[in-house]
Amino acid sequence: MKKIRMVVLISTALLLLPVSLIYPNKVFNWSIISGEWDIRKDNLKSFLISKNTKTRDWGYSELIGYNSLISLNPIINYSSFSFSFEISEVPQVNPDILFFFNAFDYRQFHSFKLLKIKNNTYKLSFINCSIKDTTLRPAVKWNYTITELASKDIELEYNREYRAEIRIRKNRATFYLDGKRLMEAEAPEALAGGKIGFSNRNTALRIADLKVYNGREIVFEDDFSKDSIKRYRVQATTMSKEEYEKRNKGK
Repeated sequence: MKKIRMVVLISTALLLLPVSLIYPNKVFNWSIISGEWDIRKDNLKSFLISKNTKTRDWGYSELIGYNSLISLNPIINYSSFSFSFEISEVPQVNPDILFFFNAFDYRQFHSFKLLKIKNNTYKLSFINCSIKDTTLRPAVKWNYTITELASKDIELEYNREYRAEIRIRKNRATFYLDGKRLMEAEAPEALAGGKIGFSNRNTALRIADLKVYNGREIVFEDDFSKDSIKRYRVQATTMSKEEYEKRNKGK
């Protein structure tokens, strides 16, 4: 009985806080929402890769239900962004991928989505995710809704690199693949600004050579030649929450 009391006393004295692994002068571009993401190099280029193929639907967000990586900071204004991607085959499951943008948190974003239907056929759709009831706490499950605004079938191959471009003008988004326009769709509201990111399940997704433009000006880019992912771990500390937030303010 004494041992049980001791455990309780120790646990109440410790504060479990997420601590970012910060290194001097290191520039971070990305934050992991869920899954495992890494920066790698081969004999051709550097790239971002999602190592997890399995996911679990926690009920908090479409992004948390995938392996998801999001830009660390919002991009104030952009008219287009382009990147290369490659899909790897995982037997007996169908890849499901999101190229999302105009994101304000993990439940508010727009995205072009790729879902394999059969053989080399994928459903390309333009979706919006929004909060159902904004008065509820973020921890409430299933408090989001996904609306499909447009869709069509396209052909894609495994282990082939594609160049994608998403152009945004007011409330209209256009998806290009290898220079060919595949879809143009409208959203109910303006799309410029917010965070961007990538999500996937049932495949090892590779992303390379990302560039974000406002007109002809590059406002954000990452060639993934350096590890630019800000990772977090949970650490027990005896300092108060207020002291911790004060020390880490602005980091």
